[in-house]
Amino acid sequence: FPLFDCAYQGFASGNLDNDAWSVRYFADNGFELLCCQSYAKNFGLYNERVGNLVIIESDASVIANIKSQLLLVIRAMYSNPPSHGARIVAKVLNSPQLYEEWKTCISTMAERIIKMRKQLRERLEALRTPGTWSHITTQ
Repeated sequence: FPLFDCAYQGFASGNLDNDAWSVRYFADNGFELLCCQSYAKNFGLYNERVGNLVIIESDASVIANIKSQLLLVIRAMYSNPPSHGARIVAKVLNSPQLYEEWKTCISTMAERIIKMRKQLRERLEALRTPGTWSHITTQ
């Protein structure tokens, strides 16, 4: 059963849509799946615990069962989750101007991460560190 963890969406390529390709591929091809999406990293809301869970289920008769089990888990963890971070995310995602600004920030961060990975690989190879280091720049 596919479970996608999208904690760093946008940081791999600098493009939110490109980084979600695999999730869309599975969904478009009829797979049932779970997709956990966190905004802690790509919104910089580390202590707010903001995210969502998307469930794609083809059998409508089991949706109520899934919901009841999730509610039991949620209830045991917290009754009323904090809403401050969720309000920030909602404001950005629902404002075309803020959304574009956020996408630019994501792209900038991705470029920085890609550059740092390249520099790390180059330095490890220059030091002739044993092993292969291509995985650092090809993840």
